[in-house]
Amino acid sequence: MKKFVLVLFAACALVSCGPKEFTFIQLTDTQVGFHDKTEGYAQSDSLFKLAVDAVNRIKPAVVVITGDLVNDTADSLQKVIYKKNLAEIDPSVPVYAIPGNHDLRPWTQENYDAFIEFNGYDRFSTKINDCAFIGFDSCCIKDGIADKEAEQLAWLEQELKAAKGSRYIFLFTHCPIFRESIDEEEDYFNFSKPKRKEYLDLLAKYKVNALFAGHTHKDYRASYNGIELITAGPVGSPLHGGYSGLNTVHVGKDGFSSNYSSALDAK
Repeated sequence: MKKFVLVLFAACALVSCGPKEFTFIQLTDTQVGFHDKTEGYAQSDSLFKLAVDAVNRIKPAVVVITGDLVNDTADSLQKVIYKKNLAEIDPSVPVYAIPGNHDLRPWTQENYDAFIEFNGYDRFSTKINDCAFIGFDSCCIKDGIADKEAEQLAWLEQELKAAKGSRYIFLFTHCPIFRESIDEEEDYFNFSKPKRKEYLDLLAKYKVNALFAGHTHKDYRASYNGIELITAGPVGSPLHGGYSGLNTVHVGKDGFSSNYSSALDAK
């Protein structure tokens, strides 16, 4: 038996066994309290629990929450419900969360400091199965906080340089650069046209494979110069004819696929 195991190990060492396949999950706009008039925010709690149950059923390599964790940061009950559901995710699954506009509304140093106290950080960078996962704050970009954006942009470029050679580079933020077309009108749900070009040029320079966002409370798909722009619908209350759910991303040997579905259908 020992001889067989050694031979098998040697064969794998000589012949590539190929890259590891895995799944990760994007949750966005958990937004406890949004459009929720039920007592104790029971509706928000229930939708979040459905998403957590799906995560624990799938057991992904990582979960990323792309902002709007709660609807009103001054409401302590909303924060309690968010933390309670977060704690029910299988502890073996790492979870990263970045801010949305409701978490930093508006972007001020005071609100930023409060978010850091609540969440611990406003951006992250990690490697999982030779893939780079980088999350950053879109609020300072949308709100025009020039010094904070410049500092973050320098950090982002540094992390993108460090990610060179990764199997895939996945970025995460709250507000999408655009939803469906780079030429769509500027509004609450996208970047300004000058900022679109600036960030898309940066992503193209470092060969980013996909940018995952939320904010719209409805899912959208687009691409630009080989970059997949994936905007997931909400865990919480939907808008614009969307529905509540989560985004499941399968990373295979030859590519990756993203599927936004209701929490009950996620697999």
